[in-house]
Amino acid sequence: MRETLVELVDGAIALAGRRRYRRYLADYRAMERWDPERVRALRVARLVEPLRWARDEVPYWGETLRTLGAEPEDFRDPARLAELPVTTKDLLREQADRLRPRHDPPGRIQTRSTGGSTGRNLVFRVDIDTLDRRRAAGRLTESWDGVRLGTRSASLWSSPLDTGQSWKGRLFDRLTGSMFLSAWGVGEAELASYAERLERFRPVTLTSYPSVLLAFGRALGRARCRAIGVRVIYLSAEALYEPVRAELEELFGAPVRNRYASREFGLIASDCPSGAGLHVIDPRLWIEWTGNATDDEPGEMLITDLDNRATPFIRYAIEDASVPAEGPCPCGRPWARLARVDGRAFDLVVTPGGRMISGTFFTIAMRVVEDAVRQFQIIQDRPDHLRVVVEPGPAWSDEAWARIEQRLRSRVGTMSIDREVVEEIPRLPSGKRRFVVSEVGRAVAGQAE
Repeated sequence: MRETLVELVDGAIALAGRRRYRRYLADYRAMERWDPERVRALRVARLVEPLRWARDEVPYWGETLRTLGAEPEDFRDPARLAELPVTTKDLLREQADRLRPRHDPPGRIQTRSTGGSTGRNLVFRVDIDTLDRRRAAGRLTESWDGVRLGTRSASLWSSPLDTGQSWKGRLFDRLTGSMFLSAWGVGEAELASYAERLERFRPVTLTSYPSVLLAFGRALGRARCRAIGVRVIYLSAEALYEPVRAELEELFGAPVRNRYASREFGLIASDCPSGAGLHVIDPRLWIEWTGNATDDEPGEMLITDLDNRATPFIRYAIEDASVPAEGPCPCGRPWARLARVDGRAFDLVVTPGGRMISGTFFTIAMRVVEDAVRQFQIIQDRPDHLRVVVEPGPAWSDEAWARIEQRLRSRVGTMSIDREVVEEIPRLPSGKRRFVVSEVGRAVAGQAE
């Protein structure tokens, strides 16, 4: 009955939005059985399509290709992609008008933004066809674990960037057997309530952040975690360290799957149940690496979205590094794999009262005033104190800071907060920034460097 109801709900959404994800899901399932040469031929052919669109519709890329004397068809040799400039977040901000298509692709367009995990968010657009393809890719990877349409699913998450818990979201959750639990500011009272709700709901899948779920699981203990009855855990948005994976599997008695995703691209790669790495969503994405990526020296990734026309992401510097896996996968799927992803590590801030605050909250709080903060770093150097380091943006002012501090206070309460305005926040030796640093939180979540 539940599966029939979910089919009806999914079908109604697909019809209302002219979504074609079912067709894409069938296509992706078929592609899993192709030989590697056929998959590569399709991907090379598809690589030309966004370049052709960009040449004809996007002023920046039209001018770039003319200057190079290149045609989209020239890039059927993917090695020539290196001739194209890298798309950075700064480029997308500074050249926003010239990177917007003259004509929108068919269907509805959504405006989205990144969570600002490097301290500064990026606004971009996604066409509905791309969202359908992303949805199909996500459902495909769930099917690898035997997760069927209509399976009860729970999320311990914090994502107010889209619909959050709007009435539409709550209705969809109720009809499709989903449960959303906010990961923002989880304290002892919330932990007890969440545990009771999850035990009653008995989700088959549980989705969360590594740091948040580990803190949650440790607070509950093994017996209480296993009483929830979850059969598979999906973790995303943070680096997943193997000791964390092992501890969560012991706590919950369920396999943990790493899902590498981003706001810009949706699901990029997902753990293969064989344990041989993460399968890249090859039909949708083209990944290049800067330098020779090895276990000792992961390469920075440049990703081209083969689908999205509303904001063409061509050779986009996602600011994450990874190591490609060698050889075929034991599962037989012909898609490329990542042996390891070195994503961003998120620390938890823990208040003196024991309330755990995910790093995602701070990325939202620092955006209360648009363009006030260029980059930021939150440092919890003791349980009752936060230091907020800011690279100011054009809209920075005492009034902007007052609004930001008010938003911070809504979660951190009476903790003392000091601000520090600097010209530039130093990077890690890897070139990345850590935007939330908390030894207090790391002790709670058990994170490793």
